Amino acid sequence: MAASKKAVLGPLVGAVDQGTSSTRFLVFNSKTAELLSHHQVEIKQEFPREGWVEQDPKEILHSVYECIEKTCEKLGQLNIDISNIKAIGVSNQRETTVVWDKITGEPLYNAVDCLTNGQ
Repeated sequence: MAASKKAVLGPLVGAVDQGTSSTRFLVFNSKTAELLSHHQVEIKQEFPREGWVEQDPKEILHSVYECIEKTCEKLGQLNIDISNIKAIGVSNQRETTVVWDKITGEPLYNAVDCLTNGQ
């Protein structure tokens, strides 16, 4: 039985879109801008007080890993070779802050986003 041949498309470009409510990973053909595959995961939010949104930093990081993994699995099912992904861009939560312990690499608290409501 012959091994299935992977489609040669490319170069491909990936994009991580990590927002307040979800994380997505998308892969495009860089020549045509065609969206080849994507995966999205919702992120839990906590509202401890008015104007604040908090999220678990480990959940955010895990969601990025999961989205990349699932998108690459989908590309494999389409016989698209993921080694053709030549660049990945990242768009993240610009207003959100996380403080990490420099020794352990663990977050010291949740990711905090202060909502300004246009103020």
